[in-house]
Amino acid sequence: MESDSDSDGSHVSATPPRHSTPSPPPPPPRQPPLVVSNKSRVRIKPSKSKAVPSEPSKSSSKPEPAQQPPLSILTDLPFQIRRRSDCVPAISPSIETIPAGYFASHSASFTKIRRPLVLESSATSPLPTPPASDSRAAVEIAETRKRGKMQHPNLIGASAPMPCPKFRTCGGSGGGGEGNFVKLNLSGRRRKFVNKRGKFGGKKREIDCDAVEAVAAAAREEASEENLVKLLKLVYGFDCFREGQVEAIKMVLDGKSSVVVLPTGAGKSLCYQLPAVILPGVTLVVSPLVALMIDQLRQLPHVIRGGLLSSTQTPEEASETFKQLRQGEIKVLFVSPERFLNEEFLSTISSLPAISLVVIDEAHCISEWSHNFRPSFMRLRASLLQKTLNVRSVLAMTATATTTTLDAIMSALDIPCTNLIQKAQLRDNFHLSVSLVRNRQSPPFVEVQSIIIYCKFQYETDQISRYLNDNNILAKSYHSGITAKERSYVQDLFNSNKIRVVVATVAFGMGLDKRDVGAVIHYSLPESLEEYVQEIGRAGRDGRLSYCHLFYDDETYFKLRSLMYSEGVDEYAVNKFLREVFPTDKNSCGKICSLIKESASRRFDMKEEVMLTLLTRLELGDVQYLQLLPQINVTCTLAFHKTPPLLLAQKVSAMAVILKRSEKRQGQYIFDIPTVANDMGVTAVELTNQLYDLKLMGEITYEMKDLAYCYRIIEVPADLLSLSADITRWLSDVENCKVGKMDAMFNAAYFALNLCDKMQGCSGADHTPCLQRKILDYFSGVDNADICKKIGQSSPFLRADIKVFLQSNSQARFTPRAVARIMHGIASPAYPSTAWSKTHFWGRYTKIDFKVVMEAAKAELQNFVGKDTL
Repeated sequence: MESDSDSDGSHVSATPPRHSTPSPPPPPPRQPPLVVSNKSRVRIKPSKSKAVPSEPSKSSSKPEPAQQPPLSILTDLPFQIRRRSDCVPAISPSIETIPAGYFASHSASFTKIRRPLVLESSATSPLPTPPASDSRAAVEIAETRKRGKMQHPNLIGASAPMPCPKFRTCGGSGGGGEGNFVKLNLSGRRRKFVNKRGKFGGKKREIDCDAVEAVAAAAREEASEENLVKLLKLVYGFDCFREGQVEAIKMVLDGKSSVVVLPTGAGKSLCYQLPAVILPGVTLVVSPLVALMIDQLRQLPHVIRGGLLSSTQTPEEASETFKQLRQGEIKVLFVSPERFLNEEFLSTISSLPAISLVVIDEAHCISEWSHNFRPSFMRLRASLLQKTLNVRSVLAMTATATTTTLDAIMSALDIPCTNLIQKAQLRDNFHLSVSLVRNRQSPPFVEVQSIIIYCKFQYETDQISRYLNDNNILAKSYHSGITAKERSYVQDLFNSNKIRVVVATVAFGMGLDKRDVGAVIHYSLPESLEEYVQEIGRAGRDGRLSYCHLFYDDETYFKLRSLMYSEGVDEYAVNKFLREVFPTDKNSCGKICSLIKESASRRFDMKEEVMLTLLTRLELGDVQYLQLLPQINVTCTLAFHKTPPLLLAQKVSAMAVILKRSEKRQGQYIFDIPTVANDMGVTAVELTNQLYDLKLMGEITYEMKDLAYCYRIIEVPADLLSLSADITRWLSDVENCKVGKMDAMFNAAYFALNLCDKMQGCSGADHTPCLQRKILDYFSGVDNADICKKIGQSSPFLRADIKVFLQSNSQARFTPRAVARIMHGIASPAYPSTAWSKTHFWGRYTKIDFKVVMEAAKAELQNFVGKDTL
């Protein structure tokens, strides 16, 4: 499952800078905004006429469209979104109001917030068409050439965006075979690579690989700042580093592990890319998303050979990557954390001559106290990386991490606190504003060319996007409900300025290659300040002032806060889970077991991600109770074709065990893969390989189903009750942490809107100073007291409603958490919304604290005749 975190932002697109009517603030020291060509990347071949500043550009390839009516603009936000138009200004603006309930819809768990959206004509002042040449950009180019030196914001590839890599097979030929690595080794005597896509200083950049190797060798001998700057200039065309980069690079070259915390768009990728040119071995980059890995692979400088291993590859592609890795033709390899469960991967990596560096991108995923915890990242421990893989140093990178999260990262990776490189997590070119949903106008948003609108629910993105398009605003929705191909298409449209607005969930922004995003609007409240900082960080990467607006809404807060309890489990469920994980047989150590994901999720009323978290903790806790194995389909249905079963069983030992352990149905044999593997004394993978060989020989055909977590038992717990109590306390602490993050986000918005005294520079909807203070206090660990307690602590009807609910559903078996979830409108595997949202109690008590509802449910279950207290 793809989850979202922050994009590294160390690269830029070839899109022109956005047109800015208000004069931008002066650039920060040593980081002037990069000058990018204003020529359009979209070529219209039939037309050779040049654009004139006073007139819109024309194309002869298509007839001019009919004149559009005056554009209606969303104004219940403090901005206007306006299309580029050469319409004649309207004499009088018109107001169109959406009928109440226009966006009324139903989600799986909640009733849609009904927000009347007001539109206002913007034809009175059409958006100016950007001229073909930018006078301010021309002045900057002239000044730069006069100085003979170009300072850069160090966004990797800023001046010369890298093209998509052409995947090739080994052998160096330019033939048609497609592999999964980027072959960039330069053969021949003239060792130069011409960057054909981007331009730097108006000319094609050439990378002299002989010069790069010479400077890299010098930096290998002496990692002085002078040598590093020379290498930076040769590889990227930049003249100086950004803050924090030199310190991180020097630590890596010294063989020291470190944690780097730099804001989104500050060039974190350079901290491992430049050392990869210098270090002799392979640099292994662990990344949480395939989309991010592909993007980072594309952004590698052409002197660095890169490759990736992902679940989207065919076996042949993965095999080709392993082959290239063994042959030393890959310098930087991108992998997912799940790869560390793969024995072939670990064996190949550990057999390499040297792994110079392991990079953990989005390192906050390691910590259960972060906003985006990933159980698979827990495997990235110092013991595995240093002992099993013989890693020289580890570089952990993130853009958002609290002090608690940083402590967890450094503890897991055995990194001393002296090796923490942390800079401000919030850039200073943001205009932060908050408002209630009301009719307002704010001129700065009128001139913004590219806007991202973030929503929490998929149906919101589709409805808002559809409405914008109905009103002549080019927009697309983006969320995990659409295919990967569609998501890539939408991002490409946005990057090339073919659409102006992307309306997206948190899924959008990972690997976004666009510098001129001028505004980020939060239609819904983010779930944490970390998420808020990540998402606004996708604006203003060109150094210009960017506008970030947040809608304050109590109802959304109540719903999101309820969802923070969707993954929690009770001690009863944990104990039940552990009793199935560990068989009663005391001699089960060493045996392979499995847990079918879908059926187990319903049986324990536990999400699949939670089950994986529990299994990972059982493996990586203080005591290792089990060893996780790759997930496989464990139920096999087999049919014999050539040789009769009994005769084949005499020739193949596996067939004898299968016949003994299988159930025959309609001429087919059905058996459990781990059970047969245990009887044979082999792994499940080895057994499936034997079946595959027999299939190729035409002896059998088979089908596999029931995807399951597989594991090998190392030690059976002596006291399951004590272990379940310990795990339940840990899960409760994690749940409380998530709720606390949601409350911190809400309190920051509430303070800005209702309690800000506007004495520190805040005015109107602009709350940049006070929001910046709240964010910095949060990340530095300052414990701000609760500002507002919107969540209720009691209701006179709660106990009575729970009693009626239990009486009307006496045939079902409930736990206190299950009842509280239904009262909060939260679906779960055992109580899906398709069945339980039909009760009129569904979501009735979202404004009452979840734990209060759970305690009331526990009391009523005790009083309910025939029900056990769970």
